[in-house]
Amino acid sequence: MSRIQELIDHFGLKPLPVEGTYFINTYVSEERTAAGGPVGTAGVGLYRAQPRSASTAHVLEFDETWHFYEGDPIALYEFHNDGSAKTIFLGKDLAAEQLMQYTIKAGVIQAGEVAPGGDWSLFSCTMTPGFIGTCFRGVTQSELRGKFTGYEEIIERVGVPDGHETLLPEGYQN
Repeated sequence: MSRIQELIDHFGLKPLPVEGTYFINTYVSEERTAAGGPVGTAGVGLYRAQPRSASTAHVLEFDETWHFYEGDPIALYEFHNDGSAKTIFLGKDLAAEQLMQYTIKAGVIQAGEVAPGGDWSLFSCTMTPGFIGTCFRGVTQSELRGKFTGYEEIIERVGVPDGHETLLPEGYQN
């Protein structure tokens, strides 16, 4: 059995709706916010090159902290309202300025995938307040096109295809 399949089986990872990332919540706080959602959540995710899984472009209402565990580096993309964009590499190679942890702020459009040339990556994401389906909105390719110089090819890979659902199913919980 490959390490990828071992991780999918061990954690019970399943592709997320809209995004496609293999993911499972491993912690959902019993404590609730005033709005009724969990105070905090944590989950484990897996990207793979073949068959491809990635986080398509999306925006969240809460900060999300990413944690790198093993495999190949991850490319996280941030797309900001001022037209700037940047790539953050998560991984273990500190000399190459890879980060093992990174927080994407609420309201920033984000996407992620195995860094070019990689096969797979295991990571986790934590959120406080915790993730709820209504805090997520996918962002389409057409919403991103022409706004982020130098990211045209990336947008075609990670933007939600036009006409595809951008919201999670009502009542979604992972």
